[in-house]
Amino acid sequence: MMYIIYSLPNTVLPLAGGIFLDKIGIRVGLLMFTIILTIGQGIFMMGGILDVYWLMLVGRFVFGLGGECMSVSQSAIISQWFKGKELSFALGLNLTVSRLASVFGGILIPTFIKNDGGLINSTMIFGFGLCIFSLFAGIFLVIIDKYADKKDKRDLSLAAEDKFQFKDIVEFKLPFWLVSCSCVFVYMSVFPFIQCCKLAIQY
Repeated sequence: MMYIIYSLPNTVLPLAGGIFLDKIGIRVGLLMFTIILTIGQGIFMMGGILDVYWLMLVGRFVFGLGGECMSVSQSAIISQWFKGKELSFALGLNLTVSRLASVFGGILIPTFIKNDGGLINSTMIFGFGLCIFSLFAGIFLVIIDKYADKKDKRDLSLAAEDKFQFKDIVEFKLPFWLVSCSCVFVYMSVFPFIQCCKLAIQY
């Protein structure tokens, strides 16, 4: 349920978030989504510490409202800073770092719980602390990006023809839909497998 309630709004939110970013700007969107994500983690932390399941679900839902949209914002900023062959490497490195974080989380979380006498308090606090760090990193990134605009005299405003319209969806080529289908089937196979492994270890 923790994963479902996070993923449910993100079946449509990244698309809406991408359109929203075109209107309010990437930097504002990045900060806004990161703040929402941090608030969600804070609610989730309180629910875990107080052992209130429904509050944890609310936190996960709020976290989901910001999580994937923040990733869209990050990818958009990366695409502004890197071009050509550098762009693929930068996007790949960003994804690698995020997956490494998942690996370290899988290793550290059981250790925290064990050292906390079977409780999840220290794990929750640590996770919230990471979100706070992420928020400050986002603020620092926005400052750097804004400084680059002034220094390089960049104009990142979108022309009218570049802004998204729903009719553009029908013009997406077959490779895009094949990649999308590939992502669906990979996620359907990998994440349930991970959860089954966790349950098998737990019981």
